[in-house]
Amino acid sequence: MAALKKQEIQFIFFAIFALLLLFRFQMAHTSINVDNHFLSLHTLLELFSIFVSFSLFVQAWTTYSTHRIKSQYFIGLVFLAVGCFDLVHTFTYKGMPFINDEFSATRATWFWIVARLIESIGVALFVFRPNQLLFINRGWGLSVTVLFVSICTTIILTIPERLPVLLNEQGVTGLKVSLEYVISTTIFITFITLLTRYIKELRPNTDSLRMIFALFVMMVGELFFTLYNHVYAIENLLGHCFKFIGYIYIYRAIYFPEIQQILTDKENAEKQQMEAELKLYEAEKNLSRQVFEAHEEERKRVSRELHDSIGQSLFSILVTLNTVNKDQSVETNEDSLQTIKKMTQEAMKEVKEIARSLRPSTLDDLGFIPAVRSYLESYKQIHNISVQFEIKGVVGRLEPEAETALYRICQEALTNTAKYAKASEVYVSLNMDEDSVDLTIIDNGIGFCIGDYLKNAQRKGIGLYSIKERAEGVGGSAQFHSKVNEGTTIKIFVPRNVDEKVDHSLFP
Repeated sequence: MAALKKQEIQFIFFAIFALLLLFRFQMAHTSINVDNHFLSLHTLLELFSIFVSFSLFVQAWTTYSTHRIKSQYFIGLVFLAVGCFDLVHTFTYKGMPFINDEFSATRATWFWIVARLIESIGVALFVFRPNQLLFINRGWGLSVTVLFVSICTTIILTIPERLPVLLNEQGVTGLKVSLEYVISTTIFITFITLLTRYIKELRPNTDSLRMIFALFVMMVGELFFTLYNHVYAIENLLGHCFKFIGYIYIYRAIYFPEIQQILTDKENAEKQQMEAELKLYEAEKNLSRQVFEAHEEERKRVSRELHDSIGQSLFSILVTLNTVNKDQSVETNEDSLQTIKKMTQEAMKEVKEIARSLRPSTLDDLGFIPAVRSYLESYKQIHNISVQFEIKGVVGRLEPEAETALYRICQEALTNTAKYAKASEVYVSLNMDEDSVDLTIIDNGIGFCIGDYLKNAQRKGIGLYSIKERAEGVGGSAQFHSKVNEGTTIKIFVPRNVDEKVDHSLFP
């Protein structure tokens, strides 16, 4: 901001110096004409100014639908009108090939005056009455502006001979000078008002300073237009230069901050997206790690059971067989054979238990309901938890993927209940219709805070996420309800046709 102040203060001193120098030339009745290149320079400067004017309108039009700032839309309409009048002024200027008759200077000058009057009054209203502007909607505002421009343009183009003379062979007329002073005075009052506000602000901002600078430059430019005595005079050219610079700073003061804000928001959004993607990557990596750990734990469990149960049974059978081989007594062999038979039966039973824990054959042979019944019976005996199982609706086989998912969900949910819930009762309900299956598991345990679980999910294993993933894997969804000391409810929704999808909401 300090650099901005320094830059613009230097330009202000330069503008004042140029103005005083031109006053000196005027006092000496001297003016410099630049006939050879003036028309090209004038057209180029005007086109630049017109581009900035239309840019102000386009920015106001596009941002109004989201920001709804009426004062900014008003100033956009003002500069739309100014740009249109400046465009016609450029095409009707003396020397241009479009309209070149005795009234060319009159038309061009009147277009210029109308544009400057709209510009000065519009900016003053924008500063003094920012909250009372544009009482009609966006479309009507544009329509009124276009209608006003059309009427004024038609009058100036068709009846220039009836308009007061602003420029003659001796130079600008008294009326032209008076109108330029009115425009300059309006801009000066607006400039003083903004400057006073800026000085009183506790935290002055750069945008206010830019607007103040724009008004000062435009005011100096208008003073230049009171000095020339020929349409190709250098005062006229310098006035256009100052006007163009003033427009640039108005654009920077009003709309450039929005562009900067958009870029800042975009940068922040990209940063947040990168952070979210990084968190998602870490979560996926952590979930994969937990899945691998769960697989390893299952392998360890099966390994321990094989070693501790089947391995020990087979070792005992082997020892007994060696004894039979060495002992030739019939009675002893008879007893040993009975022992071997009993140990073999126990070993077979243990193999079946291990196989059933990995995947029960009942699930493939008879379906989900018999498999769940069998699992719940053993669950009651092992964990000493009362289980109530209820089935409603259209009973029948489901698709294999759905049956496997529901069975594993029951296993996961009831295992969690036995480990953490300290429940004495569990209610399992299966509601089956023609399109979907609803599985509900309710316990009377200690419950938990779902928010705390989500925060500490990394330390608690896969848990509810495993249930959710299994349900979503067959096109279903999972919902969890739990409060401390109020038990836990798990609701699973699975379509009979796994190609169908339902809402995947983890927590309602």
